[in-house]
Amino acid sequence: MVYPPASISNRIFWKVLLPTGLFCVLLALAALTYPSPKSKSSLTSPLETCAWNHLEPHLSLLSVPPIRRSEFLGRQKALALELDAAGVDAFIAEPSASTSYYANISSSFHLSERPFLMIIDKDGQFTTLVPKFEAGRIAKLDMVFDNKTTITWIEEESPYEALARGTGYEKVMIDEHARFMIAAGLQKAGIEVVPMSETIQSLRSIKSLDEIALLKGINSFTLALVQSLQRCIQIGMTQEEVIDASQALFTRAGVGHGFWVLALFGDQAALPHGGETGRTLQEGEFVLIDIGSELHGYCSDVTRTILPTGATVSDDLMAVWQIVWDAQSAGLSHMHAGEACSAIDGASRDVIKRAGYGQYYTHRLGHGLGLEGHEPPYLNGANDQKLKLAEVATNEPGIYVTTEEAAFLGKKVGFGIRLEDPILVTENGGVLLTGSRAQSPWNP
Repeated sequence: MVYPPASISNRIFWKVLLPTGLFCVLLALAALTYPSPKSKSSLTSPLETCAWNHLEPHLSLLSVPPIRRSEFLGRQKALALELDAAGVDAFIAEPSASTSYYANISSSFHLSERPFLMIIDKDGQFTTLVPKFEAGRIAKLDMVFDNKTTITWIEEESPYEALARGTGYEKVMIDEHARFMIAAGLQKAGIEVVPMSETIQSLRSIKSLDEIALLKGINSFTLALVQSLQRCIQIGMTQEEVIDASQALFTRAGVGHGFWVLALFGDQAALPHGGETGRTLQEGEFVLIDIGSELHGYCSDVTRTILPTGATVSDDLMAVWQIVWDAQSAGLSHMHAGEACSAIDGASRDVIKRAGYGQYYTHRLGHGLGLEGHEPPYLNGANDQKLKLAEVATNEPGIYVTTEEAAFLGKKVGFGIRLEDPILVTENGGVLLTGSRAQSPWNP
């Protein structure tokens, strides 16, 4: 059938344009009615909102300035003096905690098969070895130095031979974090390589006043965050809710970079580093939160075993919580300069052994803390090194009983309890960098 022009227009309107227009209108209304994925994800959870109300007044704890340029330069001079005393030409490191410490070169710089090396020699000269095509990008890094020499190498040559030609070094000390290929390449180029000495290592383990201020700031804030969570966690919440809220709180505070957390419910905590996910908090269960982040590169590491307000556990579990607290007290009383790491671990361990849980204390008492979450000194039974004044180490005893093991102790379900505070070593004992210890599962 042939339609006149007007009829054709009407049919197009009713059959094509009108349905299309109505669809667009409905789509627009739907967009107004239902939040987009982006807007939905931006909504805060009840746990985050509640905890932030308690945490926000503590933001001033983070008002600590970064390390000053003068301190970086002082570190380089101290390193040079030790290298000269050791008869070593230079210290060589890849991007790591060591380069962060000496020159503000972030450990997060991506490593590849092409070496980028920081070199500080016994005269204090600062040198970088860089791929020639990367020289411009690396030059933009916020490195700290007085005078810098850059040695570049092209793809057709050995970077290590370029370094040997450019410096004339005969003997170098290599950072503990450097990859084996770096040491092998230097040796192949005719340079003797020696491992990082304990003396050089201690330059970083002994903290300056500015470093202590940063560690105190981020660790006391981290404890305040855990305390805020404790006030708001409720029976029926999931492990993921606690994890997500923790990350959101650090991010809102401006210290989300470096965030990590373990949130373990009930028998999940029998594995010190967890494993299972998707749990919902039940009556009669502890919540173990092991958490940290960074402030200007310096780390926090705090653990509390808590209960929501009004929640309870059995008297037996409360007794174990107290045993762990007593073990932490014993360790703390020994954390003074000159005390052997093994003796400190032993003092803590003896408390738990006497209570009958010795075999369930399955890890060392603690580890150093600074630019790395785990660094020297290590507080374990085999380490007879003595603590030095102004070192920082964690004090974190724990008892871990799986459900399979619980039957041998007359219990039905497994559990894990740990308490952790970073401690500043002084002449007279340890000083809490969190500001306060846990007083109870309800007052962490």
